[in-house]
Amino acid sequence: MRSLWAAALLLRRLRAERGIVLLILVLVAATSFVFAAAPRLFNRVTDGALRHTASVALPSLRNLGLGLDSSLDPGPGGGVSGVRAYGEQLSQDFPPSVAALISDRQLRVTTVRLYVPDPPSYETHISLRYQDGLTDATRLVSGRWPVDRGVPLSQVAVGPGSGGPGGGSQTEPVILEAAMSTAQAEEIGVHVGDRLAVTLDGSDILVRGTPYRIVPTDIQVVGLYEPLDPGADYWNGDSELLQVFQHGEPDAPVAYVTAYVPAAMYPSLWASSLPFHYEWRFLIDPQRLDADQVGQLQADLHRLGLITGSTDPSSPGTVRVITGLPEILDRFAAERALAESVLSIAAIGPFGLAGGAMAMVAMLLVTRRRATLALARGRGASGSLVLGTQLWESILLAGGASLVGLLAAVTVIPARASPLSPALSLAVCGAAVLLLVGASWPVARRPLGQLERDEAPVLRVAPRRLVIEMTIVFIAVAATLLLRQRGLTIGPAGSVARFDPMLAAVPVLSGLAAGIVAVRLYPLPIRALGWLAARRRDFVPVLGLRTIGRHPAAANLPLLVLMLTAAFGAFSSVITSSVDRGQVVFSYQDVGADYRIERIGLGVLAPSLEPATISGVEAVALGILDASAPFAGGANQRATIHLDAVDPQAYAQVAAGTAADPEWPAAFLVEPTGPGVGTEQNPIPAILSAGLPVGTPHLATGDTFRIAVVGQPMVFQLVEQRATFPGMDNQAPFAVAPFNWVREATGNHRLSPTVMWLRAPGAVAGPLASYVGKVQQSARVVSRYDAYAALHDAPLGAVVATSYRLALVLAAIYMALTIVGAMVLFAARRSRDLAYLRTLGVTSRQALALTLVEHAPPVLLALVPGVALGIGVAILCAPGLGLDTFVGISGDVQLFVDWPALALMVAALIGVVAVAVMAGTWLSRRARLVDALRIGED
Repeated sequence: MRSLWAAALLLRRLRAERGIVLLILVLVAATSFVFAAAPRLFNRVTDGALRHTASVALPSLRNLGLGLDSSLDPGPGGGVSGVRAYGEQLSQDFPPSVAALISDRQLRVTTVRLYVPDPPSYETHISLRYQDGLTDATRLVSGRWPVDRGVPLSQVAVGPGSGGPGGGSQTEPVILEAAMSTAQAEEIGVHVGDRLAVTLDGSDILVRGTPYRIVPTDIQVVGLYEPLDPGADYWNGDSELLQVFQHGEPDAPVAYVTAYVPAAMYPSLWASSLPFHYEWRFLIDPQRLDADQVGQLQADLHRLGLITGSTDPSSPGTVRVITGLPEILDRFAAERALAESVLSIAAIGPFGLAGGAMAMVAMLLVTRRRATLALARGRGASGSLVLGTQLWESILLAGGASLVGLLAAVTVIPARASPLSPALSLAVCGAAVLLLVGASWPVARRPLGQLERDEAPVLRVAPRRLVIEMTIVFIAVAATLLLRQRGLTIGPAGSVARFDPMLAAVPVLSGLAAGIVAVRLYPLPIRALGWLAARRRDFVPVLGLRTIGRHPAAANLPLLVLMLTAAFGAFSSVITSSVDRGQVVFSYQDVGADYRIERIGLGVLAPSLEPATISGVEAVALGILDASAPFAGGANQRATIHLDAVDPQAYAQVAAGTAADPEWPAAFLVEPTGPGVGTEQNPIPAILSAGLPVGTPHLATGDTFRIAVVGQPMVFQLVEQRATFPGMDNQAPFAVAPFNWVREATGNHRLSPTVMWLRAPGAVAGPLASYVGKVQQSARVVSRYDAYAALHDAPLGAVVATSYRLALVLAAIYMALTIVGAMVLFAARRSRDLAYLRTLGVTSRQALALTLVEHAPPVLLALVPGVALGIGVAILCAPGLGLDTFVGISGDVQLFVDWPALALMVAALIGVVAVAVMAGTWLSRRARLVDALRIGED
């Protein structure tokens, strides 16, 4: 009967504790909502990231194509109906996951390459192609669309008595009508009505070695067209029907042209029995992609290659799978896995601090109930009954609140469901129950005679507790070293990322370990400061410091939570600042300056192109870029190298103070002197990449080598080797030389540049692009601002930075709740002490000063080591986080400490602490003095 009465007493207490019970419900529900919503938000972001990745990829890579080199019957329907039906038959083997992504289909039929023996301008090769949708994507500028004249193309044997290429008896050539783009016609010098005599191109792999040739054939250009939208997806990645593709050398160019023919002409072309290039393109809709199906898609695309036999594309009649979608999915899967691992660090930090806040609320609840629990224990309630009642009460409160938070997250966040949401919500519930029951453990298990005694001093640590704390410190150190050594990745070369709870908890574990050490050690300096303060005449400092020394438990949890928050905040600041700084550095390394103007294809920039006349352009540097300049580092070596000849003085002004600053060697800043520049007697100074072309002998500083510039061999002298250089593809060998020396060596002081580097703000992008488009259509502007935006705004990279900032805000909120709880927890003691002091004449100002003295030392002892710890952990762990994925570079990301941002964070934390202390003080002052002195009563 006494046990039942005690249980009833414990359950009835909820009516008298509505405020703190409501606080527990709100805290647990809010925490459950945050952590249940996070996986759903991540699913939403990853779905958007996958669709963004697929959308920005070239359609020729994103889409799925089936290719075949053969000769297919036109079919009974004429035109390309038979070819289209064959493609539909092939598509029946597509797995359902792949077929669900297809939004449209497109057919392309291309003839073998033809050669123009008598070109209008320079060497020309032509292919004829039918492509679905071209007439809808273009407008006819002049002439008409081609039609089939009904004369079949045929072959004749080449041999004795065959009559030669003409076939002997045929005198009139076969005329095939075709249409070209205006850009193609202008480039190769043809007009509407021109006829080009063609023969088979023997260099085409499909007809190489064939004993046949086509009968005399002319291609008549009957129409010229222009695209309605050159930037449409229809053309992206496949502009063969719009542009001439040039090969060869600048002084001996070769043009490859693809002209359009109608579908009705296919039977006439097929009559020649020549092979064709067939391509069935299945357009992938990025909006149908789902990040949860990536694994299935990867397996199905691999299986599709096995079904079509594309593993051996060299065999005749083999259907090839043409797509870059597997590479897109593989890259996304790796980035998503790494983002999950990096975000796990951002999630565990607030989760640990939420535990601290809930622990403080639990301690506050038990302190409020101490008298009631002592009364229940005195009237027959056992410790097991007290704990059991607390367990059921905790399950009721925490379970209901966690369920409310989970349902709110499912309702509010419109995203794909994640099994992590209920798991994290259950974890929040379990942590809350454990903390609420654990806070009651000392009261429930302590002997009745010791229930009202103060806590033991911190320096008197039980051996068992000391072992546990030292174990936590050891685990934190080991996890930090393991994260630095192994990182968040597993597999060959760290290619696959995974979530490892211990490694992800490194910042929190490190902060916890440092907090444990600080909690154990800080009473010593506090007592020393108290001893020094006792020598002063005023009593506020000595009284405040001795209050901390007598009641260290009042500062233990706030000190620990504040140090965790400071360490996590500093860690987050360093990581996010380093990623952003790395993205800026990458943009400069990629472009070479704020803007780069370069020629499209072969040729030079127009002499009339003067971007310095545009308002906002601060500096311009001229140069020459040659991606395949002939290189010879030794005798009989034939190799190519990426040559960058740049005006060193002008480029130094363009890149001054930026990540592209070249820091030229002294030899680059000397003007060319003496005769024979570019010879063995007067070589041109040059910078070489660390990796040289294959077959290059060892080159030391002062050694010479040869590079052909615009077809003229020149001698260069190695003055320095570098691993990277702004604007260069660092994966390929490169050479950098002063443009003025190269120009002097050519003997042509008016050597036209092929590239310009500009220093200008982002606002110049629009006027600059418009100006370049008007002056020279064959030139383009590359902006480092666009390169930075592409990285900075990428969904996965952006969510990592945003998540760390949100995690810091949540950590600060939980820290504030913990400090407010600590202030309220010890409100009765503080009110009683102030009541005694007031009788001694302590003023309100002195009481405020006493509050500051009590809280300033723990804040300083937490913030300074916490910030230093966060920076140190970031330095130790950064190599293992794989941040280069979000920066765009290969290798370790150089850490960057943004001191102003870090100072702002520290100031914000101090402000949060100050507000929390004032709020706690205000709450403690609301208690009546008579209530504070009524100790042990209900």
